[in-house]
Amino acid sequence: MVKTSDSQKDRHNFQVPATMSVFLAIVFLSLNMGKSGGAIKPVVTFTPNWGNILRGDSVTLTCDVPSTVPEEPRTYHWYKDKRPIPGVQQRLHIIGSSVGRDSGDYQCRTIGGDISDPVFLNVTYNHVILQRPPSAIYEGDPLTLRCHHRRFYNSTNTKFYKDDQEIKPSESDSTFHIPNITRSQSGRYKCTKQIHRYDRRYGIERSDESFISVKELFSPPEIEVTPSRIIEGNEMTVRCDTRRDPLRGGTELHFAFYRDGRTVRGYDVSDTYRVPSSQLEDSGKYTCEVRTASGTVRKMSDGLYIQIYELFSPPEIKVTPSRVIGGDEMTVRCATRLGSLRGGTELHFAFYRDGRTVRGYDVSDTYRVPSSQLEDSGNYTCEVRKRSGSVRKRSEGLYIQIHELFSPPKIKVPPARVIEGDEMTVRCDTRRDPLRGGTELLFAFYRDGRTVRGYDVSDTYRVPSSQLEDSGNYTCEVRTRSQTVRKMSDGIYIQIYGEDVNLKEWFCSKDTLALFTLFISLFPDSHMLRA
Repeated sequence: MVKTSDSQKDRHNFQVPATMSVFLAIVFLSLNMGKSGGAIKPVVTFTPNWGNILRGDSVTLTCDVPSTVPEEPRTYHWYKDKRPIPGVQQRLHIIGSSVGRDSGDYQCRTIGGDISDPVFLNVTYNHVILQRPPSAIYEGDPLTLRCHHRRFYNSTNTKFYKDDQEIKPSESDSTFHIPNITRSQSGRYKCTKQIHRYDRRYGIERSDESFISVKELFSPPEIEVTPSRIIEGNEMTVRCDTRRDPLRGGTELHFAFYRDGRTVRGYDVSDTYRVPSSQLEDSGKYTCEVRTASGTVRKMSDGLYIQIYELFSPPEIKVTPSRVIGGDEMTVRCATRLGSLRGGTELHFAFYRDGRTVRGYDVSDTYRVPSSQLEDSGNYTCEVRKRSGSVRKRSEGLYIQIHELFSPPKIKVPPARVIEGDEMTVRCDTRRDPLRGGTELLFAFYRDGRTVRGYDVSDTYRVPSSQLEDSGNYTCEVRTRSQTVRKMSDGIYIQIYGEDVNLKEWFCSKDTLALFTLFISLFPDSHMLRA
């Protein structure tokens, strides 16, 4: 049995003729020049894809050039243990019936191209071997192991072991397949077979152990955030950082991001999640997941809590004075506090009453009503925003009641009829707010829309001797001295009656008729009746 170990193959000491040495120097000089120029590196593959074979097995070596290189006739050069293989200039190098000296590192190159990485072929003289692919094995790769025996032997009862524990008994199948291998499946593998020899005796043959180390395809991801301290309105960049193995640098990975366990961005080839204008609700525990395009390998990062800091506090409506009476100046303020790190940020303020804008956005946080009126009463809110509009906050509502300085006036006149020549008194009646009882009011009176008495502190209009032409529709108006509050009464029609109309009405009254009837009954023969 011939077996070549890794340490043995590294210690090969070949005697190279002088002419061959010159040739090799030229070859490897050209290879180094190719490397510095960024030449395309081919890859050596085996068919069947086993890195170890039994003596007498056949194997085909292929020099695969990446498909990005244009198809054209090429001349290939093959090397074993860094020495050229004479006479082989084809893409395929076929070993028909292997022998021990075929063991070694194989490489290939094309004219003007780079040399491939070495791939080791091990030819052994055992009864049973555990065959595995020659290339490195990465998590997520499919892996097939083969329990192989010498030709012309029969075998039964194949078994596979990992770390001395049986993992697959088989009566006929000589392979053990793992569709998606994981790093936890690294270990010492071997197999056994019951061999039927020529002398018709049965024996159990064991393969040598083969240590299979499953390499990490990419490192566990880590969450990174920029900037380190995020204030609402700023752009936030969350990165899912991972490192691919250099030999699998072209592996396509997909990235997903989560906040508090909920997806904020689904799988995408970008390893970055951006929030153009972060808000307080973007705070939370962030994680990311990386997977291969096929989904065979998935890795989740640890969580990172990201806190979005307030640019400014939620605004509050404040009103001055606390009790607003009609005619007063009313000041409504939208109170907020800027964060300590952003004290110079320009904010804009808008004010609303019952949902309608009363003042649009402005740098002033105050809305003033120089002379408040009853119609200024309502539910007030304000909104604060960053100049760019990237951050907006609205206050809770505050109902502001404008209290009457004085009640709407009413015209009052004496209850009796006004007879021509009588004094007529018209009063403009109103009630001041108890807290403003000392407010000076001025009163004016109108008849049929024309002024009969201008503004005066007296609430009474007197006509010493009323005339028929004083009849009409009377109104009065009350105002403050500053004229900030004015109120008009409803109209009342006042009729001035003449004297003759008054006597006629006296005779026609019920009391007069009753008295006259009594007089006739008492004095039926009175000369006054005859008259």
